[in-house]
Amino acid sequence: MKKILALCLVAAIALAGAFAQTLSGTFTWGGSTTVGPIAQQALEQFLKDNPGVKASYELTGSGAGVKSLLAGQYSLAGSSAELNADQIAAGAVATPIAMDGLSVVANKNVKLANLTKANLAKIFHGEITNWKNVGGPDMRIVVVNRDESSGTFASFYDIFLKSFYVDRTSAFTKDAIVTKENGEVAAKVTATPGSIGYVGIAFADQVIKAGGRELMVDGVAPTVANVIAKKYAGSRYLYAVTKGAPVAGSVEKAFIDFILSAKGQAIVKSADFIPLVKK
Repeated sequence: MKKILALCLVAAIALAGAFAQTLSGTFTWGGSTTVGPIAQQALEQFLKDNPGVKASYELTGSGAGVKSLLAGQYSLAGSSAELNADQIAAGAVATPIAMDGLSVVANKNVKLANLTKANLAKIFHGEITNWKNVGGPDMRIVVVNRDESSGTFASFYDIFLKSFYVDRTSAFTKDAIVTKENGEVAAKVTATPGSIGYVGIAFADQVIKAGGRELMVDGVAPTVANVIAKKYAGSRYLYAVTKGAPVAGSVEKAFIDFILSAKGQAIVKSADFIPLVKK
């Protein structure tokens, strides 16, 4: 009997080991540049744990990523914006994987600590063009914006401009420096006198370390505590997006589950984003 039990135990262990190695295949995923640091760091560990899987994450922007997902070119996309009605109708399903805050950043010579949400909207609309009109120095405002395929662009519009300018196509000034990703925004704001832009909270340090400023909005700073409590207007979620609900047993579902695990959320934190708060 002991021999039989021992053989059963060995068989069970072997079966469990075989099951753990069943994930396999080559995958190309992509989307949000903001989600990129999380996806890439998580993939590094996930691929070590699952040697039968080969996967990469392309930095295409949230809009392009979800578009590629719905077209069947990706089976998983990252998004830093809420899905719109058309994307949802086409079958896109978003799973929150982290929290983030949109930080408003300005060049070091903009001697200002706070903007109201209304004045921030007017600046990005092009209605206010000199810092002296909002309590700053007598200096022309240079707007640094993201391109329209960016999920951060969409989030910034939804959070800060939509209640003032209902038409997104005309909400932003055309007289702006347009950038492709967070790091480029940080670099442009750092190098351009009188400039203002917005980045994911994890990228604000790049501006601050170069002497720039991270502004409060309506007197509230974009701290981790304020983002979690949703006291800061720029609080948002980051998402992993699938076409249809994530399928049990799929590599995509396994990867999402990994990011949501304790190990995955530790990676979220190490990438300077905010882990999800367990309810």
